[in-house]
Order: sequence, then structure tokens, then C-alpha cells
Amino acid sequence: MSYACKSLINTSNELASREKRLSICLEAGGFSFAEVTLKGQVLTLGEAEGHHAYTLTGVMSDVKEFFSQVNIRPLGYAQMELIVLSEISTWVPDELYSSLSNRHYMKLVGGGAESILSCHSQQLSSTAIYAADEQVVTAFKVAMPGVNVMHQHAKLAQMAPLSVQHPLMVAHWRKGRVDVAAFRDGKYLFGNTLQFNYGNEAVYHLIDIMKSHGLEDADMELMLCGDANRERYAACLPYFPKVTIFSPIDLAMQAAEFRGLPAYRHTLILL
Repeated sequence: MSYACKSLINTSNELASREKRLSICLEAGGFSFAEVTLKGQVLTLGEAEGHHAYTLTGVMSDVKEFFSQVNIRPLGYAQMELIVLSEISTWVPDELYSSLSNRHYMKLVGGGAESILSCHSQQLSSTAIYAADEQVVTAFKVAMPGVNVMHQHAKLAQMAPLSVQHPLMVAHWRKGRVDVAAFRDGKYLFGNTLQFNYGNEAVYHLIDIMKSHGLEDADMELMLCGDANRERYAACLPYFPKVTIFSPIDLAMQAAEFRGLPAYRHTLILL
């Protein structure tokens, strides 16, 4: 099997699949996953590391074997989602979108990938076009019938209601990248994945986004998640009215196993 279990936390609570959701975040070097009840309690959180097999059937077999080993049967959940991390993407409004033009949309943002996927956001009335490994995504879809495949920016867009009280930016950090989403008045204004070579370079990008989208209000908030740390928090602090570390769940309501969890590192699957 190509995947090894890097970490796994679970509780002894047993609930029927229809009472919980299963979220998976797919990356180049494996994936993370979480089972969460419909009331927001985390039951399982884990990470799988390794390379994806070279064939569709190989990936399917590895996915099924891995979840069998961690006692998860990816069927019958109230919700199942596969979040795909991509480096290049763009949004196209419904009134302009044609599936025949996906490759053209990607070329407009400098993407020349052979494998191009899309996911529709009803919330934004738009479709995200993004580069990804179609074989791996298809294998997960077959292994998890009914799973909803979505791009990371479609997931971050779900945070729009948090901006009703004040303007909001979200910075989801990962290796050499930061996924940025900007909101105001409950509406999604901006989303993009930015590359950086050193921490301050990313902060300069965030400042530019704040200014160019008119978010320099005194009560504007920058939320950090993903691979956020003290250094990144400190680097952002002088330039933004309010900087916080985002927790996608209420830790106080969680079982003891999860109360010390750095939930911000797993925002995409816990949100």
C-alpha cells in the first residue's frame, strides 16, 4: 500500500454514518481526513502520508485498504467531501461559464496543466477551474460514491458569513503557498493562491490584497490557519488591525482527546 498512517486521533463514540460527515483534504504527499458529527463534534482526525499509486485501480485499492485499516467505511455519510489543493485556479461566473472553455480559462491565469477540473459553488454562483491530478481525484470518487469534490477556495468561501460584522481576510498557510480569501458584509470578494519564498514576502502580498480591496477598516480582521505559527503571526501583527488564529470548531465542546488540538492546522476538513 502506498499510504501510511502518519497520525490518528479518535474517540470511542460510535455513531451511524448518517449522523456525521467525512471530509478529506487531498495533497501531493497524501491526505488528511476527519469524521465530524452534524452537531460539530470531532470523532476522528488523521493524516495519511505517501505517494499516490501510478494507476487508477492502484489508487482506488490503496484508498480502500487505508480506510479499512482505520475503521472507516466511506459510505452512507450525511455528507462526504474531497477537498483538492491546487496551485492554480480561477473563478468563472455562471453567466459566463462553459465547460468547453475550461482549458481557455486556465490559460488566462497562466495554467498549462494537462489535467483540469472544475467545481461549482452555488453560494457564489460561479465555477472554480483548477489544475489537479484527475486520475487520483477520480480514484477517490470511485472509492467514495457520492463524494462532493471541491477546490480549497470553494471551501474557504464558506467563511463569508463570518464577515457580516467586520471585513475579513483568511490566510491558509502551507509549504511555499498561502491561500487567501477576502470578505466583506458576508460576501466573497477575492480568492487566490500566492507563492512566496520567505515569510515577509507573503505578508506584503496580504497587505496589498487588503489595500486593493478596500479592507483597511479599523475593525478588519486577518485570520491565520493551516501552517500558521508564532513567526507568521508576529510578522502580520504590525500591519493589520486585528490578527487571530482561526479555530474551525469549538474546542470546549469536544471530547478530551481533541481539546488541545491545534484545530487551525486542519481548517479545511474541520470547517
